[in-house]
Amino acid sequence: MIRNVDLPECVLFYGADSILSSSDGSSFACSSESTASCVIRPGVTRLLTECAEVGTPALLLSEHMRTDDLSAMLLSTDDDSELSAFLQDGTLVVKSSLEECTFPLGHPYFDEQPYELYGLSNHAPSPGFLLDAIETIAMIPKGFGGSSGFGIKQEGVERRPPLPKHCVVLVSGPDVRPTERDDNIDVEAVAASVDGTVIRSSTVSRARCTAAKLAGMRVLYLEPEGLGTSDAEDLADAIVTGLGSDDAWEVVTLDDIATPGSYWLNPPVGKDEAGNIVNLVALCNAFQQARSAQGERSDIPASPSSSATSGMRGDDEMSEDEMAKILADLDGF
Repeated sequence: MIRNVDLPECVLFYGADSILSSSDGSSFACSSESTASCVIRPGVTRLLTECAEVGTPALLLSEHMRTDDLSAMLLSTDDDSELSAFLQDGTLVVKSSLEECTFPLGHPYFDEQPYELYGLSNHAPSPGFLLDAIETIAMIPKGFGGSSGFGIKQEGVERRPPLPKHCVVLVSGPDVRPTERDDNIDVEAVAASVDGTVIRSSTVSRARCTAAKLAGMRVLYLEPEGLGTSDAEDLADAIVTGLGSDDAWEVVTLDDIATPGSYWLNPPVGKDEAGNIVNLVALCNAFQQARSAQGERSDIPASPSSSATSGMRGDDEMSEDEMAKILADLDGF
């Protein structure tokens, strides 16, 4: 029996430190305030090359830096020409939760989007930013078949956003800084108000893992400081010290993070930190409302898409687009 192998539909590098490291060896110094130069982590270029070859989009996400600053950092590395090529051909796309996620020209939803995005007020540990980020890119899903393209039939498949269950999020840690932005909201209380959802993450690396887990994505945790330094053993699907340099015995490839692959067998479902299945739409909307309300109390003007009423995705009825995604994913069967 041949089992279908699904390559990742999107690889998400969550935080600059998942793709870059400090040249002076200090931890998590790659930020807009850092004076140390940055270098590309071993294995990143190889993984991006694989993505380019098979048409898998990659995202670099930040909740500290805007896209222009993040792109400038990528292009300031000593080996900037490598990342520049991926940025230019669209293999690597940079997005920031400090800015609106928008549909680019040529995206299937550019002229008519099926629903509003969650907007600026959703960042880790809420999964809203991750969902907006993948929704605003598009790819051509691979047909039914084995790994490395074996037996795959690719006919009449249209471009669409990646499905969360086929996305892999790379988080580098431990990053014990407080979570991305101080909203002065009670994260645990907001989560618990939605069917008792459990969220206790209070640091950057754990919050990012939680957001990915809630979104129904796989989490590959990178612990560059060595085995045993992870702060998210209970949240990550797999933990590695790095992606592996070209001359290393073990390297992480797209086949490794496929489903099934080297680290997991089946697609994930969105779960909280206690392993409970979550109401994802309600949870993102609850965080959006709480943060927007906090912004109003602080006399901070809320952007149109981050208001308490915009960006709401109803979960009472499945849209035609959502049904089309499901049917496209099952078409090979």
